[in-house]
Amino acid sequence: MQTAEDKKLLAKWAKEERTEVTEKRVDPKARQHFLIVVAIAAVTVIVLALYRSGAIFSNTREEVVGQYFSAISEGDFDKFVKCFPKEIKRDYEEDRTASGLSKKDYMKALYQDFTEEYGEGYSINIKLGNETQLNADDYDMSDYKAQYGSAPRLSEVYEMVVNADFRGLKGNDQAKLYLYVGKTGGYWRIFGMTEDVGSVNEDGSPNDGEIPPVVSEEN
Repeated sequence: MQTAEDKKLLAKWAKEERTEVTEKRVDPKARQHFLIVVAIAAVTVIVLALYRSGAIFSNTREEVVGQYFSAISEGDFDKFVKCFPKEIKRDYEEDRTASGLSKKDYMKALYQDFTEEYGEGYSINIKLGNETQLNADDYDMSDYKAQYGSAPRLSEVYEMVVNADFRGLKGNDQAKLYLYVGKTGGYWRIFGMTEDVGSVNEDGSPNDGEIPPVVSEEN
């Protein structure tokens, strides 16, 4: 039989034992660790959002144009395809895989005409000219979508004049090019390019300014 004093003493010991077990199980640093994890997750989300918006780790129009021409002269496939939106990039990657060529050999095959005309190790120096910002009516992406199945959303589009100087052991040449550069996902990408070939004759040869002969109505 337990006396009243014994019961009180046993109850006190049981309470102290439960308190001790609870203190052992609760990590006093658990809350601090939890807050650190939450803070890291929040920073990761913010950085990812800024990355996708182009606020950080982005590029400029001039940089992507320079990267395009340097990738061609260097034969750098990875650097080359990064100049384009994902649809064009995927098209080049699938074509290279189907060809069975290495990245270096694929670039050589792609620009074989340049090597034949200018020689191995040719260089491309560019000078940027006028830039014209286009709106949605000036740049239609329907043909792009028809060719690649989808088209990226553009926030800005520019037409950039590029004067390219090709130089090599076999010869030199110059070209005036119009590059269409658009911003998508915070990054500038090249969507198209045309060349200013000047005035040409009916057979496609350049017209150096000759006045065509006058033909009488009788003849």
